[in-house]
Order: sequence, then C-alpha cells, then structure tokens
Amino acid sequence: MSDSQDCWAKLRELAEAGSDDPRNGAARIIRTFAGEATPDDIGLLRARLADTLVAGKYTEVPLAYLDQHGRWLAVLEGACAEASQR
Repeated sequence: MSDSQDCWAKLRELAEAGSDDPRNGAARIIRTFAGEATPDDIGLLRARLADTLVAGKYTEVPLAYLDQHGRWLAVLEGACAEASQR
C-alpha cells in the first residue's frame, strides 16, 4: 500500500464499517502505509489528514449523518496521531 490513495480508501472503508472506535484500525493502516512509503509521501499524507481533520471538526453535519461523521473524525484522529509519530 505505497500509494496514498489506497491508504485514504482504506481509511474511508474503516469509517464506513461502523466499528465502535476505529482509531486503532486507522493507526494500523498508517503504520502499514508508512512501512512502504517514502518520507515525502508520508509528509503529504500527514498534511492531508491534519487538514481534513480540522475541516471535519468545523463542518456542520445534518443529524442523520452525525454518527457516520463521528466515525470519520475518529478515523482521522487515529490516523493523525499515528502519522505524527512518523
């Protein structure tokens, strides 16, 4: 999974899966990606994750999508935490 788009797709799949707390799963995905990616790719993904997390925190979400949005934010938080260690 050296392609950041594949990594991003796996993070989205994790959010859609609806697990209780997907932070650990997101961290595993980032670890796998970081093991195969270049430092530049990791840096770009780290920036994209951080930007998306900030935007997501300040996005108004219709009530019907609140749970799904919360899971996406949890995925982003777990991924950002792991990416910041890389």
